[in-house]
Amino acid sequence: MFTFVTGGYRSGRSNYALRRAAELGQPPWLYVSTVEDTDEAVRSRIQRHRRDVEAIWRTAVMPARLLDLVQPAAGTPGPLEGSGAAVIDDIAGWIQTRLDGPDQSRDKASEKALEKALIDEMSDFAALLYRSPVPLVVTSTEMGLGVLPRGEDDLRVLRVVSSVNQVLAQQAGGVVLMEGGSSEPVMSKPG
Repeated sequence: MFTFVTGGYRSGRSNYALRRAAELGQPPWLYVSTVEDTDEAVRSRIQRHRRDVEAIWRTAVMPARLLDLVQPAAGTPGPLEGSGAAVIDDIAGWIQTRLDGPDQSRDKASEKALEKALIDEMSDFAALLYRSPVPLVVTSTEMGLGVLPRGEDDLRVLRVVSSVNQVLAQQAGGVVLMEGGSSEPVMSKPG
């Protein structure tokens, strides 16, 4: 099972996820981020949340195919292997990167096909997360809490991330909403 943490931009999702992962399993823990250039910020965040001097955090970057995180190729150790718990941070950022990719066509039919493919991939990913033996905490930005999208590209991101967040929330063992650094449990399934 996994815990899904959502909330607005800079609401404290990542900090909460790091604390929660450290409570769910023994070190070493794994932090999976959406982009490589956050390494220093990630290290700083992890440093603040270490339980003790012996705590060990490993970091990884989300692959282009999220299923590879929890279902690696046969005979290949996956990133979760050997982890006591893991944080998969910023699903919304991963989705936005995929939607904005340089190889993405701009015609409506291919945009709709990509949106559907991303939502389908996330449905498969959520099912694998649910069955993961490693405790996981997954974060995503909650969309539609404030500023409305100004353009078609922003509306597209909102539409896909909102759909994916619903899929993740339905599969999660628990859902936590972050507001201003405070956590509010929204839903918990018996484990």
